Amino acid sequence: MSSLCALDDMHRKDNFATAHSQGLPQGFRVLIAAGASGGHLYPALSLAESLREKGHEANIAFVSSKRAGLENLITGYRLFLISVLPFQRPYPQFLRALYGFLKSLVESFFIIEKFRPDVVIGFGSYVSFPLLLEAALLKKHTLIHEQNVSLGLANKALSYFADTIAVSFPQTRVVGPQCVFTGNPLRKSLVIEDKASARRFFNLSDKFTVLVLGGSQGSRRLNSEFRNVVALLEKKEDFQFIHITGKNDYFDLKKTYSYITIKHCIFDFLAHMQWAYSAADLVISRAGAGTISELAYFRKAAVLVPFPYAGSHQVENARYLQKENAAIVIEEKELKASTLYEHVLRLISAADERKSLEENIQKFAIVNASEKLAQAVVSLAREACRCARGEGV
Repeated sequence: MSSLCALDDMHRKDNFATAHSQGLPQGFRVLIAAGASGGHLYPALSLAESLREKGHEANIAFVSSKRAGLENLITGYRLFLISVLPFQRPYPQFLRALYGFLKSLVESFFIIEKFRPDVVIGFGSYVSFPLLLEAALLKKHTLIHEQNVSLGLANKALSYFADTIAVSFPQTRVVGPQCVFTGNPLRKSLVIEDKASARRFFNLSDKFTVLVLGGSQGSRRLNSEFRNVVALLEKKEDFQFIHITGKNDYFDLKKTYSYITIKHCIFDFLAHMQWAYSAADLVISRAGAGTISELAYFRKAAVLVPFPYAGSHQVENARYLQKENAAIVIEEKELKASTLYEHVLRLISAADERKSLEENIQKFAIVNASEKLAQAVVSLAREACRCARGEGV
């Protein structure tokens, strides 16, 4: 045991020496704001893992808000929670959000003063805005990451102050030399598994498999329409499906599916998504940036039903893939069970069309995105270190 400890101590000293030779402070401090949805949080967690794996000995902390238990996914890191809320139109809710925002600015000030970060990173959404704004006012080095094709409202405002703007799509319109293309980091657990093994994981057979998911919160509309698709397909095609419903519709759909003969698996949430993607021949999903990155990595034919609200980011994401013949898109206003049924029925037998979709969506896969983003963070930390020594930039 003592020899192992000695080896570990030598390894840590080597990491410190490497960081010092790169002009980095020993154990430089990184503060990451992320939350509101899994699409913002998972890339942030991937970045944190990558920084640790590269041996930079970064001291990492997260800032988030309480939202559907997502903050519970931040394990192994120091976590600060702020009072920020999404701005909504009803007057009482707007006032509560305004109060939460002002309170979060004060909370962010004390978090920064307490943690003393070298770099402050935001992954978009209302959660990141007060912290990054406060960091800019305090002259901290900042980086923002945008997962979607177009900058979100928070990142658009913060882009005027950020030292580095990291984007997931090379087509993202950002004016300024501080923009770098990194791609969207994926969870480390997302590894491609053998299709047969993946189907055995779910106790499914060797049949055409459809995966349905509606994002981290689920999608009532998508759940409802696919339920009707199952009824239409049950007597026509021999297939099976995996349906990840979200918490709200889980028990209702589980009851409905208990009466069908089609082999299926239903979950309210699935942590081991690598098995679901690997088992699927076709994916029906929303068009969040995280989902698109995962579809590209797993090379999956997809029918996308973009969420039409929240700045229409998903609509833009989906349209861009549709333009590149990388996905089939059904806008929510046009979504009907009959339309979705026709696409699924066709794609079950259209192997060539599925292959084309798979090849085109794979072009969007950036497998080393977390490493590229980590390099951008390290570069900014090095710059912060030089400034602290009074060497300028």
